[in-house]
Amino acid sequence: MTTPFITAIETALTEVVGRPVTGLVPETRFDRDLDLDSYMFVQFLLALEDQVPGLRFDPEAIGQHEFNLVSSLCDYIAQNSGAQTDDA
Repeated sequence: MTTPFITAIETALTEVVGRPVTGLVPETRFDRDLDLDSYMFVQFLLALEDQVPGLRFDPEAIGQHEFNLVSSLCDYIAQNSGAQTDDA
């Protein structure tokens, strides 16, 4: 499932939390499993924009509750960026 997106998510998370983040699965929760607070989550989304061509988040329109699962964030990336997955 959306392996390039999960790799981009892991890279952005590693940058934000300052430690390697690997092994994410679609059911991984950003708040409970990775202990991201709202500030860190915004920093993560900004870092993710750098990882995925064409991806932009509107910080006024989205919050952590919309993307608390890796799978929901991957779905958003697939629908709102020019990037393609290997599943397409």
